Amino acid sequence: MPFGSLSVILFGGVLLRLLLIGYGEWQDKAFDLQYTDIDYSVFSDAAAHVYKGGSPYERETFRYTPLIAYLLVPNVFIHPCFGKLLFSLLDILHGFLLFKILELRGVSHAVGSICTAAWVFNPLPLVVSTRGNAESVLACMVVGTLYLILKKQNVLAALLFALAVHTKTYPIVYAPSIYLLMNEQYGLSYRTKAKTKLQYVLTLLWPSDISMVFAAIGAFVTIGLCFMFYIMYGQIFLDETYLYHITRKDIQHNFSIYFYPLRISEQLEPIFSSIIGLSAFLPQLGATLTFTYKYYRDLPFCWFIITLAFVTFNKVCTSQYFLWYLCLLPLILPSLKLSIKEASLMFVLWLAAQGVWFLPAYYYEYHHYDILGLVWTASLLFFWINIWCMWTFLRSYQHSPVLDENNQLGKQIVLWKWPVTKAD
Repeated sequence: MPFGSLSVILFGGVLLRLLLIGYGEWQDKAFDLQYTDIDYSVFSDAAAHVYKGGSPYERETFRYTPLIAYLLVPNVFIHPCFGKLLFSLLDILHGFLLFKILELRGVSHAVGSICTAAWVFNPLPLVVSTRGNAESVLACMVVGTLYLILKKQNVLAALLFALAVHTKTYPIVYAPSIYLLMNEQYGLSYRTKAKTKLQYVLTLLWPSDISMVFAAIGAFVTIGLCFMFYIMYGQIFLDETYLYHITRKDIQHNFSIYFYPLRISEQLEPIFSSIIGLSAFLPQLGATLTFTYKYYRDLPFCWFIITLAFVTFNKVCTSQYFLWYLCLLPLILPSLKLSIKEASLMFVLWLAAQGVWFLPAYYYEYHHYDILGLVWTASLLFFWINIWCMWTFLRSYQHSPVLDENNQLGKQIVLWKWPVTKAD
């Protein structure tokens, strides 16, 4: 079996995650600095409340869907590491789904395996999942939805998409691109009769039967889950799961360029805080609508660039938010027209900008240096690096529609020169 084969990559990913989980258990017992994410303790405590017949919201700072607490109930009666193992296996499943999507789009086994390895051995998701953060749950839902759409299993795709939106609201930004693609895919005969650009756009916006079914299923499941949990837990479910995140104004230091203005606005009139919040929302909305209309035919890239813009302009931005777009990056790697020098420069600058931010943030938080302005300056630097990265992706990506003119799966443009190997 060749070293680069998919099975070896996935097995290596599982082994590495098991080792990190074991190491984390040792570090937690041996040192004051814990390896385990504080959120994992929140999840576990919430799961314990559920196991005893209580509410997960009895655990202070549990601001997630109750489904997360339900998933981790085995932490109580099997082993406290059950959730870490589950999140890590979902990480591996995510890698497998990435490979299957690339395979569907005609990417060779060798190139698909390399792109899968770029996720499986990426230090960020590897550490995040083994520390007990639940981001892998949502990443699997997002990539799984994309896979099911490409397989034209639209009912299952709608169910999974609804679960993703219920878990965290941000995947709703993918809905317009799904809508347009399904309108074009299943209403092609109407659009071929359009004589002008305006007629084409109007017919494209007119819902097809499939897009209406997808929307109906998605809305029914999302609203149904919300209603069920509202009946079970009351207003606190809505407050903690959704309203907290929608109205959240984080004035603590983070990567967002808005944290410092929001902090200052707290000392001024409330209207200033609202203006700042609107200034964050408008670029997100504009980028989502623009990129949706321009790239909806190529869903993997469309979702990636929308998410990158969404995170870049978000009012709150921490390291785990990077996973929202990094989980889609392997799908576009084969079609990036970048030299090794250009790709390396982008990667190094992106990492270096984070390092520049972490240095003053460390001295501000742990040594109480009065350098919050310097932290914000580093946030501005990171913001512009992300804007430059976004521009680089936009100019270097070679687009390939997921559907060809015959409404069949289109082949992805692959710019890598790599020998083809036999599949496992």
